Amino acid sequence: MNVSEVLAKDLNREIKVEVSRDNIEDKLLSKLGELKNTVQLKGFRPGKVPINHLRKVFGQKIMPEIIEDLVKETSAKAMSDRNERPAIQPKISFYQGKPSEDKEKEEIDKIIKLEKDLAYKMIYEIIPEINVPKYSTISITKKIAKVTKEDIDEALQRIAAENKSYEERKSNENAKSGDQLTIDFIGKIDGEIFDGGTANDAPLVIGSGAFIPGFEEQLTGATKDQELNVSVKFPEDYQVPHLAGKDALFETKVKKIEKEVSTKISDDFAKKLGFDDLQKLKEQISEQLEKDYESISKNDLKRNLLDDLDPKLKFDLPPTLVKDESESIWNSYIADIEKSGKKVKDVIKDEKKTRKEYDDIARRRVRLGLFFNKIAEDESISVSDDEVNKALFEQARNYPGQESEIIKLYQENPGAMMQIRSPLIEEKVVDYILTLVKIKDEHVDRAKLLGNDSEHDHEEKKAKPKAKNKVAKSTKKTADKKAIKPKTKK
Repeated sequence: MNVSEVLAKDLNREIKVEVSRDNIEDKLLSKLGELKNTVQLKGFRPGKVPINHLRKVFGQKIMPEIIEDLVKETSAKAMSDRNERPAIQPKISFYQGKPSEDKEKEEIDKIIKLEKDLAYKMIYEIIPEINVPKYSTISITKKIAKVTKEDIDEALQRIAAENKSYEERKSNENAKSGDQLTIDFIGKIDGEIFDGGTANDAPLVIGSGAFIPGFEEQLTGATKDQELNVSVKFPEDYQVPHLAGKDALFETKVKKIEKEVSTKISDDFAKKLGFDDLQKLKEQISEQLEKDYESISKNDLKRNLLDDLDPKLKFDLPPTLVKDESESIWNSYIADIEKSGKKVKDVIKDEKKTRKEYDDIARRRVRLGLFFNKIAEDESISVSDDEVNKALFEQARNYPGQESEIIKLYQENPGAMMQIRSPLIEEKVVDYILTLVKIKDEHVDRAKLLGNDSEHDHEEKKAKPKAKNKVAKSTKKTADKKAIKPKTKK
C-alpha cells in the first residue's frame, strides 16, 4: 500500500491510496480458497473444485466485496499511520479527475477486472487537537433556594385552582363569566358542516379563552336548554389552514350550566386528592418542590459551566460538522413554525440574521461536543447498556401504545441510539468536571431561581413557536400551563 498526501490545509485532508494488483490478486485467491471448502458445484466433490474453475465462476461476483474490504482496511490504516481521526465519513473517489458518475463506474470496473491497480482518493476532515483548560481557573456559582411556607401555600392555591368544584345553577339562572357549560354544537361555513366542527357534551368555561375568540362571550346570559347560534371568525393564523380567516356559524345547545364553588383548602380537600390529610399533602408538595428546585439549580449550574468553558476552548472546528449541526437546528425550527400553522416568512423577518444566530449555536454545540468526547475518552467515562436502555424506555413512554415500535426503531438505527447515548455521556462528563472546578453556593429566593431557569438556554436562545393543540375538534384551543401537582395515592 502506498499513501501520498494531496492536501493538508487546516482540518481538511485529501490523500491518495494505492494498492497493487498483486495484493488484490492475493485477496482474491484467499477468498476463493475459503469458498472452495464450502461451495458445491455439479461434477465436483466438495473441496475438490480447482481454483481456476472457481475463479471463472465466482471471480467477478466476489471482486466488489474484495475491493470494498480493501478500501475499508487500507483507508483505516492510512489514517491510523497518519495519526488522524476523521470528523466525518470520508468521501472515497476512484476516478482522479473531475467528478463524474460514468468515469467513476469505469474506474471501478477496471479495478474489478484487474486491469489496473486499486487507486482512490480520500477526502475528509479531521478531529482537531483539543485543548483542556485548567479547571482550577473556573469558578461558578450554584444558586440554592429553600422551600418556604409561602412556596407551599402558593402551590396549594394553584392546585386548588386546577381542581375547581362546580354545582349546577338553577334552570332559570343565566350563565356568567367563570361558569362551566356543557354544550353540543354543529359548526357550519357557508351553510355546510365542516370536519372537526361538531361536538357533543363539550365542556366550556366562559372566560377561559379555550375556544376561538368571540365564542365564549356569546354564551354569557344563556340559560339551560337554550339553543342559539354563535357567529365567529377564525383567526387568520388559525392552526387549521383551510379554516383560517373563515366566518363560521355554530348551532349550539346549552345542556348544563354550573357555577364555581369556592374550594376550601382543608383535610377534606386533601383527601379528595388521595392524601390522608392536609399535612400529608403539604409534605408531598414540599418534597416535589425540593426536587424541582434542585433540578433547576443543577441545570443553571451546568449552564454556567458551559458558559465559562466555551470561550476557553481554542481549537478549529470541522466545517462540515458545523454545517450539518446548523442545518439540523434550522430545519427543526422551520418544522416547528410550520407545525404551528404559521407562515415561515411571517415569523422570520431577517433570515440572514436568524441563520447567523443558528450558526453560532451550532459552533458552540460542536465545540462543546468535541470537548466532551475527548474528556470521556481521556477519563474512560462511559454509559452502560442498562443506562441506555432505561433512557430509551423513558423516551418510548412519550408515545403511549407505540412503545415497542419506538424501541425497535431506535435499536435498528445506530444514529438514533447515539442520540440516546450522547446526552448520558455528556451528563457524566459535566458531573466529572463539576468535581474539579470551584463552586460557590449562593442562597436565593424562589423568584430568582425560577427567573434564572426561565431564561433561554444559550444553546437554544432562539425561541421556537409551539404547536397549538386541537381540542374539542377545531374550535377549542388550550393554554400551555404548568403547575406543580402532588402525586395522588393509588
